[in-house]
Amino acid sequence: MKNVVQSIVIAIGMLRLHKLRAFLTMLGVIIGVMSVTMIVMISSGFQAYINGEFKKLGADTMFVFFDPGRRDRGQNLGNIAKLKNEDIKFIMNRVPSVDIATGVMNIPAQKVMVGDKNVDNPQIYSSDENFQELNRFTIIEGRSLSQHDVTSRANVAVIGEELRDRLFPDKHAIGKLIMLNGIALEVIGVVEKVEFMGDNTGRMLLVPITTAQQKWVGGDRLDIIMLRAKPGVKVDDAMDSIWQTLMIRSGNKPIYRLDSRESILKVFGGIVGAAGGILAAVAALSLLVGGIGIMNIMLVSVTERTKEIGLRKAVGAKRGSILTQFLVEAGTLSLIGGLIGMAIAWMIGQIATAATASMHWPSKTGLEMPFPLIAAIFSAMFSAMIGMVFGLYPAMSASRLDPIVALRRE
Repeated sequence: MKNVVQSIVIAIGMLRLHKLRAFLTMLGVIIGVMSVTMIVMISSGFQAYINGEFKKLGADTMFVFFDPGRRDRGQNLGNIAKLKNEDIKFIMNRVPSVDIATGVMNIPAQKVMVGDKNVDNPQIYSSDENFQELNRFTIIEGRSLSQHDVTSRANVAVIGEELRDRLFPDKHAIGKLIMLNGIALEVIGVVEKVEFMGDNTGRMLLVPITTAQQKWVGGDRLDIIMLRAKPGVKVDDAMDSIWQTLMIRSGNKPIYRLDSRESILKVFGGIVGAAGGILAAVAALSLLVGGIGIMNIMLVSVTERTKEIGLRKAVGAKRGSILTQFLVEAGTLSLIGGLIGMAIAWMIGQIATAATASMHWPSKTGLEMPFPLIAAIFSAMFSAMIGMVFGLYPAMSASRLDPIVALRRE
């Protein structure tokens, strides 16, 4: 142990003696560790961003779509041509693990007007009282849809914050009327504007689904059924039960598509994680370049210090101690380079976090890039190992020198 400590002290002394040469030698290791650490930081930042985005709207929400294109060739649809209100009752009566469900129908883009003010192409949805809870929307003014609004086919609407500001500059919208496709709707609530993966709820307009079905499109068609499992029930387990029920409903025809925000989140997370891993592996190749540089400089060091090696062996230094000294020097050189790379990556991460926060990209809080301490330590230790591996040949060359020949060498 004492020999190792002395070797570390000698290695640091050699670094101080040849500062520029040592820096150029460590440059490959510095870039390698910095690159790996930065990639892990960026990957972790995007993972956290995606998780936060899905958490806003509830990752446990499930979706049922009517997708007849998935059936086998020649297989007919029977008497099923679309999603209906009855499908919700069918699922709720047969799947006890489902807590709440709602049907959603998108209304084609139309102009919404108030006096001489209008907004083209708002995001118009029709649903019931569960829509707000399933999507985690926050009502900042007024109230959400109620069961009475749905059963009575009321002419009411909940609008997004941006839509309110454009139609009512004084921001007093509750109780006032807006015109949509020739029908007057009373504004009963305002939804907080929430960003989600580049989209937002600011231009949303929500009306009771019964109102839309009776006064715009007719019938009882639904575009989507949204569901949420009961507390304590895993989303995957609930989805299995729902899928089995849908197969009963369709006579084992795969004409439905079942998905959840949690499964979409897993896909996104897998893509980001895989991309980050591949990029980190590519960046780690620069550590090999740094290792070659360390081998080169250690060979030069052995040549320069031939007389020193011969003198140490002449006074009794064993072959193992010479080997240890040069291995420790190579490892110390590489480790210091790794630590410098970690420090640079941390500083760049802090700057990038501050810059994205000031630009409000990709969200209002920017892209937070937490410093991956474990990954950084692993990279630094790996760089030290690379240094010792590539320093093994020069160290063995030094330990094998004949003391007499070494002392006579000019």
